[in-house]
Amino acid sequence: MTAYDGEDITYQLALVRSAEATDGVRLSYADPVDTDWMFGALWHRHGMTRAGHPQWKLVNTPRQRRCMIRNLCQVCGKSAMDGDTGRIWWVMAEPPGKNVLGEEFTNTPPTCRACIRLACHLCPRLREWAQAVTVGAAEPYGVVADTFKPVGNRLVSVGTATEMPLDAYHDLEYALAKQLIVSLDDLRPEQIP
Repeated sequence: MTAYDGEDITYQLALVRSAEATDGVRLSYADPVDTDWMFGALWHRHGMTRAGHPQWKLVNTPRQRRCMIRNLCQVCGKSAMDGDTGRIWWVMAEPPGKNVLGEEFTNTPPTCRACIRLACHLCPRLREWAQAVTVGAAEPYGVVADTFKPVGNRLVSVGTATEMPLDAYHDLEYALAKQLIVSLDDLRPEQIP
């Protein structure tokens, strides 16, 4: 899910009229296509070529979202679901977050059981602290986004890496989503394989 410097796509953000938007306008691209939006938010554009050099601290938005939606391993891209138990494997560099209802969530994609040891070896954060878990299910919960507000006919940045749930409809209309957050159902600690 790491971004590469050759995958950057130049784009221009704009405000567009939308009958579905709370204020009648929403964040868009100057050259929008239908696939730019998912879960009520505009999504950051990234190429998928893995061209150039890895940018280890940055996430490729489409790859991260694909892993989260399909429960794919962030290392090998295969299913992170255990074939015997039906549970999904994860390795985390920090405990999952909790919302006001006590539900656990994360923006870190799953890691299949076979790749956990490799991930712990390669990732500096996981070498410091790692926890393997399995979950019964993972459902889209929110986004990590850059946020904007309209001031007259222009956009003003008001936040970066802002976490917001998918039911924050008005806020999502002015968000540029960069990562999907999923809620984790029936989380169980596991031994690192």
